[in-house]
Amino acid sequence: LLRGCGNHVADDGFYLAPSVSSSAGMTARVRRAPWFNQAAQYLLLVGAIASLCGFGFLWRVHNGAMQVYHEETVGGAQQQQLGVLDQQLRKLLASPGLPAVSPISLPFSAAANGEGSRNNFSEGSSLSSWSGTFASEGPLDSVGVAQGDPNGQDIQEDPSDEGGGAGDTDCHDTHPNADSPDMLHVVFASDANQAEGVQASVASVVSSTASPDELTIHIIVQAQSLNDFKIRFGIRPECQATVSVTGVLIKVHAVDGRLIEKSVAKVSSNLRKERGAIDTPENFARFYMHLILERAVVIYLDADTIVQADLAELRKQLLASGKTIGFVSRETEVKMDKFLKKPKGCSAQLGASWKKLISLQAFNVGVFAVNLQRWKEQHVAERVEELVTQHNRCGGQLWVGGSQPPLLLAFLNLKQGEEKDYIVFPAEWNYGDLGWRKNIGSSKLQSKKVLHWNGSRKPWKTDGLYKEMWLPHRQRFDSLLKPYSAGDTGGSTQRPEPKEKGKKKSKGPTSTTTLSPEEIAARKACPSVMLLDDWSEGAGSQCTIGKTYGCASSVNEGMYVGGGCSGLFSVSGKATVCGLGRSKCEPGSVPKSADCGLMVLTSYFTTKKDWQRGKYAKPSFSKIQKLYQTAITNGLSVSVLYDNLPQDFIDAYASPRFRFVQVNLTEFDKRYGVNDVRYFFFHRLLTHNSDWKSVFIVDAFDVRSGMNPCSGIQPGKIFVGGEQDRLKKHPWMKARFQKMGGKYNQWYTSKVTEKMKILNCGITGGQRDIMLKFLTRMVQVLQDPALAIRQKNEDINLNMAALNYILYTEFEGKFQYGPPVHSVYKRFENRRKDVWWVHK
Repeated sequence: LLRGCGNHVADDGFYLAPSVSSSAGMTARVRRAPWFNQAAQYLLLVGAIASLCGFGFLWRVHNGAMQVYHEETVGGAQQQQLGVLDQQLRKLLASPGLPAVSPISLPFSAAANGEGSRNNFSEGSSLSSWSGTFASEGPLDSVGVAQGDPNGQDIQEDPSDEGGGAGDTDCHDTHPNADSPDMLHVVFASDANQAEGVQASVASVVSSTASPDELTIHIIVQAQSLNDFKIRFGIRPECQATVSVTGVLIKVHAVDGRLIEKSVAKVSSNLRKERGAIDTPENFARFYMHLILERAVVIYLDADTIVQADLAELRKQLLASGKTIGFVSRETEVKMDKFLKKPKGCSAQLGASWKKLISLQAFNVGVFAVNLQRWKEQHVAERVEELVTQHNRCGGQLWVGGSQPPLLLAFLNLKQGEEKDYIVFPAEWNYGDLGWRKNIGSSKLQSKKVLHWNGSRKPWKTDGLYKEMWLPHRQRFDSLLKPYSAGDTGGSTQRPEPKEKGKKKSKGPTSTTTLSPEEIAARKACPSVMLLDDWSEGAGSQCTIGKTYGCASSVNEGMYVGGGCSGLFSVSGKATVCGLGRSKCEPGSVPKSADCGLMVLTSYFTTKKDWQRGKYAKPSFSKIQKLYQTAITNGLSVSVLYDNLPQDFIDAYASPRFRFVQVNLTEFDKRYGVNDVRYFFFHRLLTHNSDWKSVFIVDAFDVRSGMNPCSGIQPGKIFVGGEQDRLKKHPWMKARFQKMGGKYNQWYTSKVTEKMKILNCGITGGQRDIMLKFLTRMVQVLQDPALAIRQKNEDINLNMAALNYILYTEFEGKFQYGPPVHSVYKRFENRRKDVWWVHK
């Protein structure tokens, strides 16, 4: 009964012993102990709880079907009594009069270890043998306060509120597919001394990526630094992650140095003095990234780096190569003889010859890409551990350095006939030595893709070098990476007009693949056809000039495709979609649209700053590539409102099905944010184009088409995006309604119910008449002179609050969200074909 009672009461957060042993001698000693009275009280409480549990157990066995009745009528009172006993027991255990080791071990909460934590006692085991250790998946397990209430009760989340936006305990970490191998993962490992560096580097990664909301940042720290990093990155103490206002998921992982000591190499005191603490556990934690992200391709960065290009390019190249790791070459080549030593009196068991090893290129591993699935399959961590064991057995004399040499040796130390398992990126992806090398020109630094301050003079130190390249990113960190729940600041200011408007360069699709001699010859023979974007699907399918696409025999026929190739091409200077069931395509031809009179509207503004991300959008086809491809494939027509995209960008991608419409943002109040001002132009376009029977307004950068919605658009109904978070008490939405003030904020505080979900402006559509009514009201609300924000002369970023107010108050029962309109928000369900739109 005692053991059964222990299992029964485990839900209340504590455990009772399965057995208790005693003897006369022990009893005599206890009788003489100063804490005897308190122990007697404790045993009395244990007996009372055991009696209650035993009575309940026998009652259930005897009465069977009466159990439900018993729980409904008596269970509440019994649980209340147990709760009182629980509190008394906790006060007793907290008494300083009790011995240091209590016969009852209290885990943080039942939730901390799940069901498994209830079975730590085996039958017949002793109380003192249980260590209270929880199951761990590896040395990179997150360490923190277990989630549960102070009394040990499990916190039950409302299943209808997956986003968790309503309560103060919400971690704002809703990003369920963050560990998907399709996401861009960037990993840092740092100690407290490098925290400033990590913040600046993270901000630079976010600023340089084309899709911040498809980015996950992982920061590996020691347990003692965990809370400091959580504070710096806006993560609550009880949480392990947060989603920033830019859509970036930030996770902090604590590492137990004792668990990775097998990979920590010995470092001489002189080297430690010269290069710093290069033998800290954080430097070696990179060998165990596969324990937190088993299948992902990740980019690892040192804390003293600044990123000036999209790291997704490294991920793309590594995946295409099929190799495990991608190193970055040095601008000036360094050989392994600078790191390796041949210790006397100690033989190292290496696969390659010493002469060959010292002649190989030594890469700096402050920046590298790694396929963690292959890393695990190839047992790279075990190879590193074996090399470190040999190094330490030789008294730390096998190489000079900390974690860099064993990582390089794990891939360079090949036996005869073994194929190398790495690729090499250009040196511009790790331009180093900025922590000691002086007199490098700013223009040269600006041309590099990753800057690396390896050396002692870090940019956050008083004697740091090239601070002008580092400081702007550190200053931008607070606006770029503030948590999703934080108050909002910032605004949308107009970017000055470029001096040479016609010469602005666009960032179009580029290829880093080296062409074969055959492909070079085929391109020379067919200069009028160029691949802009490969849409081929299926294993082995891709577009290759001269093999699966090229010039047709007749100039008027344009081009041909075969072998599963399909995509977007430039044919005689015209955007052409070929494939998708068509093997020959004339210049400028695209598949026919589904003729239902539907127009998709979106916007791409580059002269007005995105107030949430704190930066201007750059002209890059990659930002609209998914919308372009999926819309054309599903027979949709799209009109993109733009302000100042380069002409060569427009010429390359405009087609009869994907139009670009230029607008002048200065027509309206400059205080309107990038997402608010678009509604004035959407309203004008719909008014002037009477042939549009239906309209959908979607975000250009993070929405893609799943299937054609024509057959499902119903009269008198608006179709809108919906989030998982509740509208009520949501901190971000609350701040927006406070900015609106007046009747809008009064409605939010008094009329919004728990059932109302946040409606999202990223998707809005319906037939012409109802969309005109909606857009008319959006313009009226945004122009309302009574808006509180106008009295403060602040920038206006209220489209989300305006949309929710209008739809809930004026279109109640006339709007629809969720499937089949859209996928689950921020679940990145990119492969879904059963919904009209996929939104993040």
